[in-house]
Amino acid sequence: MKIALVSEYYYPLLGGITEHVHNLAGALSKKGHEVTVVTHNLKPRKYHHFPDEPLTFTVERFGKGIPIYSNGSFARVTLGRGLGENLTRFFEREKFDVIHAHSPLTPILPLVAVRRSNAPVTVGTFHTYFDRSHGYGLLKKKFMESMNMMDGRIVVSDACVEALSRYFDTDYRVIPNGVDTDYFHPDTPMMPEFDDGKLNILFVGRFDPRNGLKTMLEAFRLVKRQYDNCRLIVVGDGPLRPYYRTIMDKKLAEDIHFAGLINGGRPNYYASADIYCTPCTKASFGVVLLEAMASATPIVASDINGYRLVMDDNRQGILVPETSAAGFAEALMRLLKDPGLRQRMGQEGRRTAVDVFSWDLVATQVEQYYLELMGGQGIGDFAGPVPEKIFALNE
Repeated sequence: MKIALVSEYYYPLLGGITEHVHNLAGALSKKGHEVTVVTHNLKPRKYHHFPDEPLTFTVERFGKGIPIYSNGSFARVTLGRGLGENLTRFFEREKFDVIHAHSPLTPILPLVAVRRSNAPVTVGTFHTYFDRSHGYGLLKKKFMESMNMMDGRIVVSDACVEALSRYFDTDYRVIPNGVDTDYFHPDTPMMPEFDDGKLNILFVGRFDPRNGLKTMLEAFRLVKRQYDNCRLIVVGDGPLRPYYRTIMDKKLAEDIHFAGLINGGRPNYYASADIYCTPCTKASFGVVLLEAMASATPIVASDINGYRLVMDDNRQGILVPETSAAGFAEALMRLLKDPGLRQRMGQEGRRTAVDVFSWDLVATQVEQYYLELMGGQGIGDFAGPVPEKIFALNE
């Protein structure tokens, strides 16, 4: 199949949707499909990175990515003169079998791609959980037209269905995020600078308010009152960096390591961590949870819908009230003091990542969905059987 993956979020912009699109493109291309990522132009800046491995697919860029603040995060929209006409000409020339838009109702690029699609199959994947949307409420009829232009609609979790169902009465296929279980692996070498006997707590995420770094810093301050032999490693960056450095307890500066943006070296940070912690307040799924699980790193995370669906009965870590620094400190203390519990939760996380969320399994499910929407054409040519464990996620 010839497949276009359209997204506002792609390298050099870092984030969960970027990782999803990049890894899905790679996994589908490994299965023999011709894949093109369609995104905007975004110059490398201090908060952005390009992937450091060779691509097995092509990338086409249109317009210019402009930052906006939305839903507790710094988002992107694509602007450019003649964007719709340029996309139309591109789609007509390339003759894709599938045009797959990510966050397909998000202005501007994915939404335009859905409305300009000439492919036999048009698919959208919804990645985001939200409480309410004034835009969807005001423009429900117009957005429903775009919904109806899609032959299939994917959501990464039931949390997305809950959010979307407030505004749109239609059907969805739940296909989870995936993780590269060869890239994120417990045998990855630990970083020497963190191998000094101290226990390491890791935070990974853009410095967006909803990712909870403020809560993380306060929880670490509470932990240090009771357990001194630990440090906090913060991987990420963003415009709010000066603010977070200002509110940090300066007495703990020696044990709070701001690593900045890390792309290719993330597995080494997970391998160096004794605990991964994420006090995020809004998430539909949590790619970072999968990275930690694949690395056999136990997790302390917010008790929100998107995370609850990934962490099965707290077997891979501990879920705590999302706004409580004291609750996070208590959960961290429990794991810091119990190496056996850390090991058991880490091993369970690794097993879950390999058996359920590896990108090969997830991409196979996406591939089968494409073929189902095509009426089953060419299944023998394109795909083998899908593991039963993946289907169980949709039941």
